[in-house]
Amino acid sequence: MAAVSAAGKRLRPAPGEENFSDFIRESRYYVDKTRYLKTIFESSAGPLLMLRPRRFGKTLMMSTIRYFFEMNYKTPGDTSVQQELFKGLAVMHDTRFCREHMGQYPVVSLSLKDTGGLNFRNACAMLGETIFDLALRFDWLRDSRILTAEEKEAFSLLLDRDQLCSGNADSINILQSSLVTLCRTLFRHCGRKPLLLIDEYDVPLQKAAMDGYYGPMSKVIGPMLNMALKSHECISKVILTGCLRMTKEGIFTGLSSCPVSSVLSDDDSLSAAFGFTPDEVKTMLSYYGFGNLYDRARDFYCGYRIGSEEIFCPWDVTCYVSDLLLPRAGGPESFNPPAYWNRTTGSRIITEYMPHLSEEEAAMLQDLLDGGSAGIKVSEEMDYGDFSLDDAAQFWSLLVYTGYLTLEERGTDGVCRFRIPSAEIRKYFSSNIEAYYQRRGGAYFESCSRAVAEALLDVNAERLAAALNRALSTFVSIRGTSGMARGESCYHDMLDGIVESASSLITKHCPDTDEGEECADITILSDDFTAAMLLEIKCASSGSDLRCKAQEALRQIIDKDCAETMRYCGPSKIFGFGIAFFGRQCAVEAQELPL
Repeated sequence: MAAVSAAGKRLRPAPGEENFSDFIRESRYYVDKTRYLKTIFESSAGPLLMLRPRRFGKTLMMSTIRYFFEMNYKTPGDTSVQQELFKGLAVMHDTRFCREHMGQYPVVSLSLKDTGGLNFRNACAMLGETIFDLALRFDWLRDSRILTAEEKEAFSLLLDRDQLCSGNADSINILQSSLVTLCRTLFRHCGRKPLLLIDEYDVPLQKAAMDGYYGPMSKVIGPMLNMALKSHECISKVILTGCLRMTKEGIFTGLSSCPVSSVLSDDDSLSAAFGFTPDEVKTMLSYYGFGNLYDRARDFYCGYRIGSEEIFCPWDVTCYVSDLLLPRAGGPESFNPPAYWNRTTGSRIITEYMPHLSEEEAAMLQDLLDGGSAGIKVSEEMDYGDFSLDDAAQFWSLLVYTGYLTLEERGTDGVCRFRIPSAEIRKYFSSNIEAYYQRRGGAYFESCSRAVAEALLDVNAERLAAALNRALSTFVSIRGTSGMARGESCYHDMLDGIVESASSLITKHCPDTDEGEECADITILSDDFTAAMLLEIKCASSGSDLRCKAQEALRQIIDKDCAETMRYCGPSKIFGFGIAFFGRQCAVEAQELPL
């Protein structure tokens, strides 16, 4: 359910917005997750760790928690801000919970998602800036009549920006105890133990492991968080979000229990607290008049399973709706769902492990790309400092926790079946694997691409098949399945990469089409625009079926008159190519088409 603005304005989608107050006060469409505030608060007496992939709304949820629970420091007991922000939202229906907890706590809210650097000193400086900005919110504590001089002096160290960011031994000591110092100071002044919110707690160590300074960084972040998690005397509850549960860093050492809500959780208490459910997506699309596009959105963006819930990545949906609202000549129905997810995450996790995968592991990855599933034993406790490119178990576990894979079926002995969540992420996988092989091949790949381009320009089906077979056997591992669109998509991505690599000879063309006009899978123009080439792709069920499938693809181009979409470009010749694939083999049929 979306919050409705007080002024009755049409709510705007807000991709990337992470501040709860801005959602409400600036009339932005908010998917109501406030019913989970009570569950989160009452989950346990100790800390709660909530793990989800990037762009799943973790930061927005932490902002929502802060605005609901944080007290008015000048006028304790005044909940007018909460009454304004949460009016009409689900949490307000629980009047007892609101009366007892809304606006009743000091709140220390820390985000570590932007804390990192190219080296340890830079990372410490960024962490120092983050702690300084956090402490600055409470600079009025220096004027407290309740705090002792010693307490004020300890707090004032958090406001010494130069010292905090220096990276020397003294600054590291201050950073290690910074959260406990701030919480203890707030507790002494306010008389209530504060809530401590730590968003993306694992990011600094992830970045440190990637850039080679994990050891020294773990000695800063580990003690800083571990001290806070154990400080029951001055902190009422700690809530953390991240992607992985880390153990050897000492963050959770000595805790008798720490409830974890993750992508592998088998209960539904918080399964839909992050991400959008199908009903929430239907409601959002219908609000903007796009209810008829739900199936399209589901086909491309849905597929995560958390607990028993089917979940959409909220970033994808919000970006999609925002783009649907843009004016288009063909209307919103003409807009095909783009791949937004790949703009928010790097491909390093894939490309660094690719050279180390065994044939069996590569086959597992292939099964996933074909739309199947793979049996994987996922470690629920990982350590950035122990990452090894030779450890396949870490590769698969990372894919699960970072959102590349999702649970399909629980198994025994810790082995569960996982699949790629959506068409969007499958496309991301394929394109990044293809890019990896292109980079690895270098000049050799360029040579193959040129051979393909020259065979197309010469309309030589035999040479084209030989050039494609060479590319298949050298650079890619793509298994096609008869009639399976996903398999065709993989080969489509491969040919896209070849066309891009041969841009000095040929270029991909995206024809403007009227309703009812048929297009081939790939349309190519020569560099001088005198020749047009229409490529239709099919997957064969066996090697012996390749020739028949190639002929079928060519007949489809002719029967549907796909050349019509290119005649307006004025080429002097138009050619059709039917291309069939099976594993690392292909067959080609070619014919000139009438102008």
